Amino acid sequence: MAKKKSKVPPKSVEVHYIKTGSYRSYHADGVFGGFTPSGKLYMELFIQRSPTPQIINYEVTQEGMGKELSRTGKKGLIRQIEAGFVMDMEIAKVIRDWIDEKMHAYERIKETVHELDKETGK
Repeated sequence: MAKKKSKVPPKSVEVHYIKTGSYRSYHADGVFGGFTPSGKLYMELFIQRSPTPQIINYEVTQEGMGKELSRTGKKGLIRQIEAGFVMDMEIAKVIRDWIDEKMHAYERIKETVHELDKETGK
């Protein structure tokens, strides 16, 4: 005889977070994006930095390498795109809420540390 399935939902569930072989941590200085033709949110995270020169020409002195004489390469700033994400608006709201929650928690911790510093005279 087949065992009857319980109609009572479980009280807890274990969720395992497993990093893929291509997992990386990224630093972000900013975000750029918009909407895809199908209405999904597209965002790219980037780091902002000065350009790395292609060539630097140095003066040669008796002591070795001297002052920089010239530099060849890009001018301005580089926004190096680290990753792009596409999501529907429901997931965008979940991410927004998660970030808001973390920002509020950070502010509470910061206020607590400030109060402790005042109490200890730091």
